[in-house]
Amino acid sequence: MKSTWGVGTLVAVLLSAAAGLLGLVGVKGTFALVLLLVGLWTLVAAFTFAERGDRPFYAGWGVVLAGLSLTYLVPLRDALGLILVAVVVLILATAYFGRGARKPPPPGSEHH
Repeated sequence: MKSTWGVGTLVAVLLSAAAGLLGLVGVKGTFALVLLLVGLWTLVAAFTFAERGDRPFYAGWGVVLAGLSLTYLVPLRDALGLILVAVVVLILATAYFGRGARKPPPPGSEHH
């Protein structure tokens, strides 16, 4: 997972640097693009390459990194608020859908 994530992150940083050098975005836009692309790559890698137990960790960081790129468009306080909402949604989704359906123990399997 780490090498796959590293390659994707390197590509995201290089694409962002190229966009900045070509004048497609300014300096602040280049940093925002780095955060957005690395965050999105981390989120994608979480659900494609990470082991099941590591998915919430990588997905959470992907949301945080991509969310920080919002500071390019909205004030920092609003961006942090949106990040917190996304993290809460991610926690709830992981808790209820990410671990599979939990089955109750069969009758008579209680330990006395």
